[in-house]
Amino acid sequence: MFQRFKNFRKLRKWYVVKLKLVDARLYFVSIFVGLLTGLVAVPYHYCLYYFFNLRSEFFASRPEWYWHIPLFLFFWAVLIFVSWLVMKMPLITGGGIPQTRAAINGRITYKHPFIELVSKFFGGILSVSAGLSLGREGPSVQIGSYVGCLVARWTRILRGERKQLLAAGAGAGLAAAFAAPLASSLLVIESIERFDAPKTAITTLLAGVVAGAVASMVFPVNSYHLIQVAEPGFSFGIQVKYFLLLAVIISVCGKLYSMMMVSFKRVYATVKSSVYMKMFYLLLVAYIISFMQVNLTGGGEQFLLEQAQSGSHAPIMWVTAMMLLHFGFSVICVSSGLPGGSFIPTLVTGGLLGQIVGLLGVEYGVIEPENVSYVMLISMSAFLVAVIRTPLTAIVLITEITGHFEVFYPSVVVGGLTYYFTELLQIRPFNVTLYEDMINTPAFQEQTRYKLSIEVMTGSYMDGKLVDELSLPENCTIINVHRDGKDAKPPGIRLIPGDQVDIELDAQDIEKLYEPLVSLANIY
Repeated sequence: MFQRFKNFRKLRKWYVVKLKLVDARLYFVSIFVGLLTGLVAVPYHYCLYYFFNLRSEFFASRPEWYWHIPLFLFFWAVLIFVSWLVMKMPLITGGGIPQTRAAINGRITYKHPFIELVSKFFGGILSVSAGLSLGREGPSVQIGSYVGCLVARWTRILRGERKQLLAAGAGAGLAAAFAAPLASSLLVIESIERFDAPKTAITTLLAGVVAGAVASMVFPVNSYHLIQVAEPGFSFGIQVKYFLLLAVIISVCGKLYSMMMVSFKRVYATVKSSVYMKMFYLLLVAYIISFMQVNLTGGGEQFLLEQAQSGSHAPIMWVTAMMLLHFGFSVICVSSGLPGGSFIPTLVTGGLLGQIVGLLGVEYGVIEPENVSYVMLISMSAFLVAVIRTPLTAIVLITEITGHFEVFYPSVVVGGLTYYFTELLQIRPFNVTLYEDMINTPAFQEQTRYKLSIEVMTGSYMDGKLVDELSLPENCTIINVHRDGKDAKPPGIRLIPGDQVDIELDAQDIEKLYEPLVSLANIY
């Protein structure tokens, strides 16, 4: 008996060393994922800007009326084609963050990742180029997860480590979209993987840094860095009141924003109308807005940057009208289900809301005109907190992409207050709502049992335990242990670090049991 225990300790010590070598390989592969994601997502970002500028120049040139007819028909055909792609490949719909989370959790499997990646790439470019108010961040995240899936297949990575490559690719996608590697890693932890494992954080950060470096080479000038920020010189008491008021306004508006987005998306799906007519009306709205203010289309980011750089004396009523117009247009575009995210439209709405509050502060003598952009940046991060409920991501992202650290501490204060008020108002995170709507569809309800693969870490609860001794939640069963490239039947096996354990459970319980089951094999 003692000899068996001694042999097990020697075996365990060897597997701990081997596990460290495997981890090193995983980190190297994650760097490769970041590079590939950057080489795909950065051209995606570049194409969006290129075609948006072409479209803007066309409307700015005031061509003869008859030139608009073929262009309108062309964009109509484009949107119909993209709708057909979404119908054939439902996973490319919308932003892609809920689908990425489902893929990491194992709820869905990318059966044709390369074809879906190409469809998401061109579908997103075509949708935004037609003038729809959609963002680039969600598609970039999903494109990264497709790259992670492909690399996992090519490198034959361990099953329990596939989610790390999917998460690394997702974070690299956001880093490529904003050149913000730190915020991208936080987004994965807060909104996608939702389990603070150091291995996931490290792989995501490594991939994000590489993808962000690729983005910085292609876009050496960050437009957000051109925003000039001047910190107000008001007293502490006035500062507290102003920030408290700003948090209340953002929370209430965030509640309305979330309700409208979710409600309209559900109503849109029930509208008895052909795809042709839906796309016709959607494009018609985009075209009318393009005649009025072309920078409000394509997500509205250019309009936001324009206001942040030179909108300190804009009329309040005009900014309010533009914000409401952009918001209504974004609701329709996001509800359509075409490839494109809601992150940029949310950011724009939050920034314009901050501009309105800033201009009101100027009117009542609380702040100076040069302080309006300061309030806008704080409002952008706080509004993301209200709608998406990722406080760390929102605060770090705004600080990282603008380079203005003077807005970091006010963003923490206003973001923290906003998070508290959104709890009182019971605002559900938008991406969580989309995720739950997705898994409650008939296709997901047909799933009865689900297999979760986890990796045993050194010093965890499972480390050194016999499979027969483990106490798992109800209806959870260990069906396989993968060690040294071989599968083994669980009874009688004593687990050691590096073992890949397959647990079968009821499909409807995965969202509740994912973190508890992973924590059994994890020490963090």
